[in-house]
Amino acid sequence: MDVFWNPEKFLQFLPIFIRTSFFIFAVPMFSSQVVIPIIRLGLSFSVALAIYSGLSSAGISFSLPVDLASIFVGILSELFISFLIFLIIRIFLTAPQLSGEAMSYQLGYGFMTITNPFEENPLSVISEFFFFISMVIFFVLDLHIGFFWGLKESFKMVPPFYAVLNERFPEFFNEKISESFAVSVQIALPILLATFIVEISTGIVSRTIPQFNIFVVGFPIKILIGLFLLAFTFDRIAFLIGEFLKKFIEVLSDSLKLSM
Repeated sequence: MDVFWNPEKFLQFLPIFIRTSFFIFAVPMFSSQVVIPIIRLGLSFSVALAIYSGLSSAGISFSLPVDLASIFVGILSELFISFLIFLIIRIFLTAPQLSGEAMSYQLGYGFMTITNPFEENPLSVISEFFFFISMVIFFVLDLHIGFFWGLKESFKMVPPFYAVLNERFPEFFNEKISESFAVSVQIALPILLATFIVEISTGIVSRTIPQFNIFVVGFPIKILIGLFLLAFTFDRIAFLIGEFLKKFIEVLSDSLKLSM
């Protein structure tokens, strides 16, 4: 704990604390108003102290730039790194949410919304369900440990206050967004196809028997078939989400390499 009494060690600890604070405040799980700022600040301090101890034992040290202009530019670079991590996490959490929104719209649940306490925006019931399933899988796979590992490794890959955006980053980011969209389509495809077939069938029946109000019966049938398929394919959905989330560490590492 002599880091607080030794000016030289404190200046080495400060860049680590700044990046760690930006990381913690950028992560959706901690950036919510549900988590009070003092808890986020305390967590940032604890994690920064642990990282500082680990890096110090490995003989790795950092220091602040000498002039104010360099410090200001360095803080902006740390904000960029934090925003980068935020985007990577959002990519992995958006895939199941997007598929849930598509399912809710097709099943007629689009008007039923629940406020997500972590993101503070309304989501449909199925989208919210997929969000929490993704969070459970995220922790079951110990990816939260991978997040802190990536935070520690970022100091080895990108020294504090010296992050530089690689020209390949936009292409890399677009590629990961495409993968996220592809996974969301794979998750929602069975239910979307089933409800589409039901709508075509009800349309054909309504044309052949116009005096029969088929839509009164067709809407509940579409909901029942959709919910049955959701329950029947849930293990496949969880598998797809898990396989997609397993790429988190690799994508996080690659994105940090593009910031060197």
